[in-house]
Amino acid sequence: MTYEEVLNRLTNTEFFSAFAGLYRMRNMLRYFDDPQDAIPCVHVAGTNGKGSVCAILDSVLRRAGYRVGLFTSPFLYDFRERIRVNGEPIPQDDLARIGTQMYDYVDKLFTPANQFELLTILALLYFREQKCDIIVMETGLGGTFDPTNAVKRPIVSVITNIGLDHCNVLGDSIEKIAAAKAGIIKQGCDVCVYPVCTEAEAVITQYALRAPAPIHFVDRDEVKELPHIAGYEHFSYKGQEFCLALNGKHQQYNAATAVEALTVINEHGFYISDRDIEDGMRTVVWPGRLEIINKKPVVYYDGGHNPQCAQAVAEFFKTEAFRDKKISVIAGIVKDKDYRTILTTLKSFADNMYFYRFAHKRALTEEEAEALCTEFAMTPVTDLTAAVGEYFSKAGRNDVLLITGSLYLASEAKQAVTQCAKEKAEQA
Repeated sequence: MTYEEVLNRLTNTEFFSAFAGLYRMRNMLRYFDDPQDAIPCVHVAGTNGKGSVCAILDSVLRRAGYRVGLFTSPFLYDFRERIRVNGEPIPQDDLARIGTQMYDYVDKLFTPANQFELLTILALLYFREQKCDIIVMETGLGGTFDPTNAVKRPIVSVITNIGLDHCNVLGDSIEKIAAAKAGIIKQGCDVCVYPVCTEAEAVITQYALRAPAPIHFVDRDEVKELPHIAGYEHFSYKGQEFCLALNGKHQQYNAATAVEALTVINEHGFYISDRDIEDGMRTVVWPGRLEIINKKPVVYYDGGHNPQCAQAVAEFFKTEAFRDKKISVIAGIVKDKDYRTILTTLKSFADNMYFYRFAHKRALTEEEAEALCTEFAMTPVTDLTAAVGEYFSKAGRNDVLLITGSLYLASEAKQAVTQCAKEKAEQA
């Protein structure tokens, strides 16, 4: 099969399926000689921040000289971003070759595998083939029944912030969602936990005691914000000072969670120095999270798509650095998210609000979008490039544009901003 054929089959396969269990996943992996157990693995679950924690761990481990496999979702610009070795997406030829081998087997199965199961198998086969020293693996949804949970003994499990999202699958309370995430905890395997709310902490602690598994909570009081350094979150954790190349106070807690995990990793035959951690944080790249995608005029993009993400964005833009700024927000949110709470939070700091009903199978209807714009006093946007172009033509030094509401917007937002920046440069 060609790369295009494998990609087409993957993208046209249902991402998750109603089948809740790991029996099929484990059987498929067994056929390929259990690649999930061939390499030490860091397993990361959570509602928000798990991708950022994975990116920080990947950056630090590579700084320490290790060959790192990174499995994350979703992708922003290229499907192959989901599977990386030492920062490089899986080459098209390798995806085609391994995908062909995989389909030769899975096509014979009585029950068809879903897309995320297939992606997980692809990633694990590629990481084993590439002789990675360590894998950083992000769950797709939940934890207990997520295909990545076929990993039997991770060297450390990590649970990031817990919030209400995917409630139709994981449950309608913090306790139920925390229980789903805590399903990645394994007997005797350390678990490191973001400073979650009291309800989530109680559930995760119960799961760790039941396993039993050593548990390490980030000490919120040890995360101390330091005088600002342009371009970095500047803070210390347990006395060690860091400059983090990811924006937002919440990223400081994500970084502290990564530090706790790295402490455990060091106890498993790896060596990561304090300098490696500092350098890895300073150079980490994780697009789509309060990312500056244009500097003059200033444009931020954030893929946050639930109330907790919106709150983190609001806290960032309510800091002293934006006190005299005029902030415009273009929000694009799919209909199965808590868009009213998200929009209420965004309006708390925005001077101008716009709503973009972007093309997606889960988009609001035209009537729903129109009613929402009236309810929240927002200006509807039908052409994102035109809206960004208008901002470029009028923006002054104190103007800031934020495009947010969905990771599905990333590629379109980047293209619109790139085109408008090019046109402005040509006119100069």
